[in-house]
Amino acid sequence: MLMLWSAFPGRLPFAAAVTLVAVSVTQIIRYLVSWYLERRDAAAFGARHGCQQPPQLPNRWPLGVDRLKELWYWNSQQHLLAFLCSLADGYEPRNNLSQFMLFGPRVFHTLDPRNVDAVLSTNFEDYGFGVRRSVFYPLLGDGIFTQEGPAWKHSREVLRKQFARIQYQNLDHFRDHVDNLIGCLPSSHAVVDLQPLFFNLTLDTTTSLLLGRSVGSLKSETDANIKAFQESFNAAQEGLAARFRIAPWQFFYNPPTFQNACATVHRFVDEYIQERNTKEREGTHQGANYGFIDQLAQETSSTESLRDQLLNILLAGRDSTACSLSWTFRLLVRHPRVMDRLRAEILSILGDGKHPTRDLIRKMPYLALVVKESLRLYPPVPLNNRTALKHTVLPTGGGPEGTSPILVKKGEVVIFSQYVNARRKNIFGSDADEFRPERWEDANSTDGWAFFPFNGGPRTCLGQDFALFEIYYTIIRLLQHYPVIKLPKSEISEPTGTERQRLTLVLSSADGCIIELGRYRETKMQLYGIEELYCPPSGVEVDIVAVHGINGDAHRTWTSSPGEICWLNNPDLLPKYIKNARILVWGYNANVTSLKGRNTSADRILQHAQTLIAQLQADRELEGATERPIIFVCHSLGGIVVKRALAYSASRTGAKIAHLHSIYTCTYSILFFGTPHNGSSQARLFSNLQKIVSSTIPKKALETDSSLLRALEEDSEVLQSITDQFAPLMHRFRIFFFWEQERTDLKYTKDYIVDEASAAPILDDTERSGIAADHSGMCKFDRKDSPGFRTVMAALKRYCGEAPGVVRTRKSETEANLGAQRWGEARELLRHTSEDAWPPRWGSSESSSGRRGLCEEPRLASGADRLEQEVQYLGYPSHNI
Repeated sequence: MLMLWSAFPGRLPFAAAVTLVAVSVTQIIRYLVSWYLERRDAAAFGARHGCQQPPQLPNRWPLGVDRLKELWYWNSQQHLLAFLCSLADGYEPRNNLSQFMLFGPRVFHTLDPRNVDAVLSTNFEDYGFGVRRSVFYPLLGDGIFTQEGPAWKHSREVLRKQFARIQYQNLDHFRDHVDNLIGCLPSSHAVVDLQPLFFNLTLDTTTSLLLGRSVGSLKSETDANIKAFQESFNAAQEGLAARFRIAPWQFFYNPPTFQNACATVHRFVDEYIQERNTKEREGTHQGANYGFIDQLAQETSSTESLRDQLLNILLAGRDSTACSLSWTFRLLVRHPRVMDRLRAEILSILGDGKHPTRDLIRKMPYLALVVKESLRLYPPVPLNNRTALKHTVLPTGGGPEGTSPILVKKGEVVIFSQYVNARRKNIFGSDADEFRPERWEDANSTDGWAFFPFNGGPRTCLGQDFALFEIYYTIIRLLQHYPVIKLPKSEISEPTGTERQRLTLVLSSADGCIIELGRYRETKMQLYGIEELYCPPSGVEVDIVAVHGINGDAHRTWTSSPGEICWLNNPDLLPKYIKNARILVWGYNANVTSLKGRNTSADRILQHAQTLIAQLQADRELEGATERPIIFVCHSLGGIVVKRALAYSASRTGAKIAHLHSIYTCTYSILFFGTPHNGSSQARLFSNLQKIVSSTIPKKALETDSSLLRALEEDSEVLQSITDQFAPLMHRFRIFFFWEQERTDLKYTKDYIVDEASAAPILDDTERSGIAADHSGMCKFDRKDSPGFRTVMAALKRYCGEAPGVVRTRKSETEANLGAQRWGEARELLRHTSEDAWPPRWGSSESSSGRRGLCEEPRLASGADRLEQEVQYLGYPSHNI
């Protein structure tokens, strides 16, 4: 400009204006030519590959301003991801669409696994980060998550060696930190929020890995500098999230609070670097204690570049793992069935308190499935994108049918989401929204590029193994330490994806991870009556009814300890093998020894039997299942009660009580576990029970008066009477006797509670088998290889298959027999009234012709009303008489 001024004095404004216009026009022409040529090249490229465009997301306002408004609104409501899922619902099965917003490039939203594969792996070189480096630079600088090209490849190779070394170490690296976590938790029952503690845990493990020693955030004496670092690290991430949401206009967001937070984080890490450098100069540095920082220091040229790499790994190592742990426990306490199965697996591998190792954890497949399902539904990084570095294609999703390739021009953006992807029913099935770890047991289950929580392709997460084993280890230790981990009553068990979420660079719960935990299990109130433990979603053909024995309980009798696995409803046990049965338990007061304040049973066996029939029939009537076959599973005294109940039901044939006869008719088989069919010495039985309880309870606090014990004496008239009543009925039932093969520990000695001869009498057309367990344990199965389990399952499966056809025939025969009985009773009643007024035999044509109706006989008219009432009482319709 000075030269122009000296060459053209006084004329600079005009000359400058002309020059400026010429330059501007030239730039515009150059831009338009470049734009035209690029569009022509892109069109030719797309034509060569047969590309067609996907549907475009409709906008109500110009430039998609309405969509931006919706995004900001739902983010403020903490339901942004649920809103994105709702948008995707309308685009199944193609799972692809595009949109334009404001003045930015076109954006493609893709969920198709083939397209994700193309972006992350097959066409990896065609895509870059776009504005990511600019967005993240104030906090992360130039690190592995912001670098591309040769710089990224160098960083990855350096870090790969470090993570590979960790994979061959044991898990002692986590032990002290998880011990500190448990030390922060209450020792008794309490409600706690695990999420902030998980963030502290992962901060400690990651800083220990990176910096050589932990910041100790879980320790009570945590200093102010560490707390300031944590607060600043969180605030800085909030700022990065805000910058990311307004990209490519991220430079508008740079407030002083954000700048101060980033500076505090940088100073904190710089102090560790300076400490390491000082010790190295003084010769007091022991490199083995400093982990990643030593190797990285040798590969970087400045403190600033070393700090950037450390912060990049710290961000991933702390936040993603903490979020995964929080979501996993949120899901577990809302799905107790999954929690129970997971506890059982851990118990079967580690027993009571064995320390988890890599090899032992690899023997826990269900644990891996639980974490995998949690990562599917709640990936730590739920949204991701790439910018095309040149013209490229997505393999599918274009055109009217969604089968053609899609042209992605240079500069356009592809967004993909593990979170939204996981909820696509055309990918994961109709139950895609549900937490069901078992989906991964199927060899044909969706995997590959439909599941990518650790990214994929050349940028697959290097810390995947470290993160997964930290999650596995922490879950195991907490479940080992706390037998009670459940959802507090104050918390809502909402469907997955409907909870409030906090979305920064990672996905966390806006409401934390609130759980109730305790070191001791609470004693459940004893259940009396019928309870449904399990019912398959469809195809129910049989009712299996479990009846406990002396001092038993409708739940505890069938539940193993300490794993708390009830084989009647655990999905890996009975429901896995028996697909057509509803499982019921019946509880009654069978207490013969009891603490003060809890009464022993005052009822006799007949009273329990009558109650069982009444309550079971009522349940079946209300469920519309009165014609469904019944299989009884009985332990100890429960078998005696069932025998008496069936004899009682068989006798209920009167017109007003014949509905109770249905239980006898529908019962197909009975499994007896340790039932004393031939009785037991009162002295022996009473002494054994007293010894069991008195080993922990003083006699003065014990009540032992019960008529149930007296009924089980040898030569008991009650027991003999029940046997006599049941014997004529036995031929109608499939019967399996089981006896105990191990003695029960009675404190001072060991003995059988019920011996083989009494538990399994040798009778024709019955089955017998021993179970290698004591009297209490013979009906508790916590895994499929528990003693006796497979024998029991095979019998139940066989009986459930046979029962429906046999019981249908019985029902028809019973209805005919009871109908004939009603007819006979009516004939007998009329015979005593008048020899000439007999009704014809059941089924004869005489009933409709050839004889006059009763009410038409003049000599019987005076008694007609009384006789009609009597006949109706017997259940025979008066208009047929």
